[in-house]
Amino acid sequence: MTAAPTPTQRETVLRAATSAPSKYNTQPWWFRWDGGDLEVHVDPTRRLPRSDPAGREAVIACGAATFAARLGYAACGFGTAVEGRPDEDDPLFAARVRVVAEAPDPRFVELHPYLARRRTDRGPFQDTPVPTAVLDELGAAARAEDAWLRVAAWEPAYDHLLALIREATWLEEQGLRDERAAWVDAPDAARRREGVGAESLGPLPEQPTGTVRDLAVGRDIAGREHTAFEARPTIAVLETASDTRGDWLAAGQALLRVLVTATRRGVAASFANQPLEDEELRFEAGHLTLPPGEALHRSAQMILRLGLSTTQAPSTPRRAPADVLEPPTWHTSRSRS
Repeated sequence: MTAAPTPTQRETVLRAATSAPSKYNTQPWWFRWDGGDLEVHVDPTRRLPRSDPAGREAVIACGAATFAARLGYAACGFGTAVEGRPDEDDPLFAARVRVVAEAPDPRFVELHPYLARRRTDRGPFQDTPVPTAVLDELGAAARAEDAWLRVAAWEPAYDHLLALIREATWLEEQGLRDERAAWVDAPDAARRREGVGAESLGPLPEQPTGTVRDLAVGRDIAGREHTAFEARPTIAVLETASDTRGDWLAAGQALLRVLVTATRRGVAASFANQPLEDEELRFEAGHLTLPPGEALHRSAQMILRLGLSTTQAPSTPRRAPADVLEPPTWHTSRSRS
């Protein structure tokens, strides 16, 4: 019989799970304990209907939380297994992380300390390229979770992908900006444990880069400076074999495994997901990352900007563990989208 986690260990697991990244730090999840196992559910009140109408990125965020929980369990000495979509009749039931009798994966134990150090870095990176060996390691991290990390390292794919990011940015509708504004530098006191604060927006590029998304475009945020960014950022696309909810969950686990591995190797990351909010551009983004002559198409799930950071990015807030466990009236809470 496998021992159940203690209250202290449960808090470790929950704090790990809630450290996962999510779009605009919406934290679209809630959790339930089932004995020593942790259930991960999508919180529909935190969905973004304009920028994420299908809920794809919400499921990806829950996948990232699932992987983070696995690291938390490992730090407490527990091996785990993941059941995706445990209840086919409940599309919001993302995953169950089960405690198993096996010892934890030693790689997970090594990665756990880097959860707390991981940041979304919207500041400038060094012009020094990310070492090829590190990019290879990040690719292996994605494959370990049934996904692929394709680095756009050849022409004309790189420039075309950059053009897609810029095109999607230019085509962004005001409705998308209004939806985002509710989560970015919001004055509402309820947002203090969620959303993106002004301190995490980063400076504005002196010259448009395309890959650095300004979450506060069109708004005057006090204290933001203009500065030079890297001339040629590394761009990578996280892809899955198809585009089911199971693929989205896998993408989330792969995403966090890539990001925490990158943190361990001193590589920073931010997101350039603008093209993925348009289905036509999303198809192109996945197709363009393929090497010349390779016809296989996979579904693009995330676009990452990678590099060696120049400063330590600030952390973004997280809700307390007690606030993400299923409250009796969670389903009646007001919509935040």
